[in-house]
Amino acid sequence: MYSTIEVSVGKGHLCIKATIIKTHDGIAIYVGGGEKTHIGTVVISQPRASLDNENVSRSTNSIINTIGHKDDEIAIPIAEEVCQKFKVMTVVTAGIHIENADVIDIENIKSNCEKLKFLIIDKLAETYY
Repeated sequence: MYSTIEVSVGKGHLCIKATIIKTHDGIAIYVGGGEKTHIGTVVISQPRASLDNENVSRSTNSIINTIGHKDDEIAIPIAEEVCQKFKVMTVVTAGIHIENADVIDIENIKSNCEKLKFLIIDKLAETYY
């Protein structure tokens, strides 16, 4: 069986939403927002011990980007932190698009995604601990 959690940050075209699916041994997350949600990237993070200190959790990532997309900039930090925190295989698919986004829009999206990452971790922590 699996469970689903939904979270969001921001409003209007700056709203970023995540759907989190928690399985028995892994986590899948879709992050979308802006004016056109889509699949721009897929990141798979596999947990492993640090190469320098086996007591420290790290991850190895596999990244698939579609041509012309930079959604990995959003997906990689989420995948890595969730994977390392909960020590399970984590897949993040992301697609955020705002037509003719200016510098302020991009900074607001990045900020909302950072907030969303911590919200995702907090919501998952409620179910793990």
